Amino acid sequence: MTNIHALQKIFPAGFDNGYGSLKLLVDGFEVVRVPSYISTADMEDVPGRVEFNGTAYTVGESAFRAGDHFERNTDSNENKVKNALTTLLGALAHLPHRKAWHLKLVVSLHDVALAKDLTQVLNGEYQATLAGKPSEVKVEVLKVVPEGMGALFGQALPKKLTVIDFGNGTTLYSRYTQGKREVHTPYPVGVEVLIDEIAQKMKHLNPGFLTSSKKSIYMT
Repeated sequence: MTNIHALQKIFPAGFDNGYGSLKLLVDGFEVVRVPSYISTADMEDVPGRVEFNGTAYTVGESAFRAGDHFERNTDSNENKVKNALTTLLGALAHLPHRKAWHLKLVVSLHDVALAKDLTQVLNGEYQATLAGKPSEVKVEVLKVVPEGMGALFGQALPKKLTVIDFGNGTTLYSRYTQGKREVHTPYPVGVEVLIDEIAQKMKHLNPGFLTSSKKSIYMT
């Protein structure tokens, strides 16, 4: 962690509300990378615990440990947008407490056609309790970028380039010419489907060691 002033409020940040895991990088802090799980089970003030708008929930590893009753981003194609504010607050609840966060945010998304919807969900000022302590959170979305684009940052690109991003719930195909993106196509099949296929094919070879249940996939 860099030397951050105690009264600092404004932080550049990047956020990926992935189907399998969410990633939040706030300037000056370590990356938060946790499973995209949300539980409304009653828990203590663990990392990822949030109270907001009269609702209490937990995001990440602690939600997984709460038992079988948790929601996963990958359970619905709408969750990357619908759950974005929920998981963003949950990610902040993994960081050292601050009384105020003003995030200047760049967000990645598999389908840039949903950028306006995602921006509307995230933008605003919120009063929340993060891991047991009150915090004022302001979110200002600066830009929504296609997933996979971050791998090109700072790189000298060839005249023609194809990028394939294998995610938990989607596979993304992007084509660039002269550094400009010409094609960006999300396919609704990702690594979880691959794991499930492997599990099914291995049942007769390795019974009991690899299963296709949602929980076993995460644990293996």
